[in-house]
Amino acid sequence: MNNKRKIEWSKYIISLSPVFLIFYISNETYAIDYRAFYLAGKSVLNNLNPYLNHISLSNDFYGPVNSEISKFSGWKYPPLASYLFAPFATLKYEVSKNLFNLISLLSGLTFTFFIIKKRIYDINPTSLLITGISFPLLATISRGQIEIILVCLALYSLYLYKKGKFFLSAFLLAFLGSLKIFPLILATTFLKSKKRILFFGYLFLSLLILYFLNIILCPIEWRLSFFERLNIPWNEMPTGDLKVLPENLGIIKDSMMVKTSDARNLFHSHFFVFGFANPLLSKNLFLSGIIGTLGAFICLIKFSKFSNTLVFFTIMNWINIINPISWIMGLIWYLPLFIFSYDKVKSSLKFIIILPLVLPPFLNISGYLAAIISLFIIDLFSKENIADIKNSNLISYK
Repeated sequence: MNNKRKIEWSKYIISLSPVFLIFYISNETYAIDYRAFYLAGKSVLNNLNPYLNHISLSNDFYGPVNSEISKFSGWKYPPLASYLFAPFATLKYEVSKNLFNLISLLSGLTFTFFIIKKRIYDINPTSLLITGISFPLLATISRGQIEIILVCLALYSLYLYKKGKFFLSAFLLAFLGSLKIFPLILATTFLKSKKRILFFGYLFLSLLILYFLNIILCPIEWRLSFFERLNIPWNEMPTGDLKVLPENLGIIKDSMMVKTSDARNLFHSHFFVFGFANPLLSKNLFLSGIIGTLGAFICLIKFSKFSNTLVFFTIMNWINIINPISWIMGLIWYLPLFIFSYDKVKSSLKFIIILPLVLPPFLNISGYLAAIISLFIIDLFSKENIADIKNSNLISYK
């Protein structure tokens, strides 16, 4: 990359055009996954267990699709994370879910600006435009998922590592693990680093700190419910205290709209959110963990001679394999590799790396395709770009 070349910001303007579509989708949907986050925060504010469905106490605890009349709520993340959503639960629901989606979007835009401004690596505006209209991004906004924020935090952890701030990098990665456990596989990236003992020492210390915070701040009932909830398949949830929903709540018949007590009638989903990233292993956490971890180690062995950035980006795609119930929204973890590789892939082969983002989600193959691409991405690069990666001090191991 020529660091003396002036950045042409004007060419990125067209890349922002999908923002209007994204805001429209955010405003018209109920964001049913975010609803689980919101109710977890609401439970915390009311001194209730965030893993249990409290609809019998109030209609305002109704969680469409993800909980309905089940014993458990839709919240399935580690207990400490519940407190993060308490501030959002102080707001009216529609304001809260739109604010959360705005924060997600701004996180992605800010980090993209940061990469371009700092010239960390080249970003082609076309890759951003494709990202903006991709099914994973639109589905993430429609469902109100947290994936965009997690990916940005993961990228910042890598950036801190490269700057020699190993404790902050390790703590941020441990923090990601306290939100969703599976991103901890990204630590595999640094197993061949000269600073691996220091980094993994800090990572262990960070996880220990977060573990004790869970014990200190979270009641034992929460922790027990978390593990109980974790071991029940998503489609086998037991019924709670209520046998039927109260009146004026529920999915409106013959529609994709939901009626609730604290929002307008909104779409609970769009058709483009119905797709799994790992359907073949959806009922086997052990096997998905083995295969996903094996894929991550293959990426480490194959790409460590090139760069830890490439290792990090490729391993991101195995998070969806380790996670047996990942949906199309999990393809957000593919975006860093896609954006990083777009200009490096031979022109005749660019369509291959675009496919995971534009294939209809109901095919249920995008997650597997992204994982396969991550294994062979270097074979799609031009010889010149492979040489640039090897010679760049941007991405060398420390």
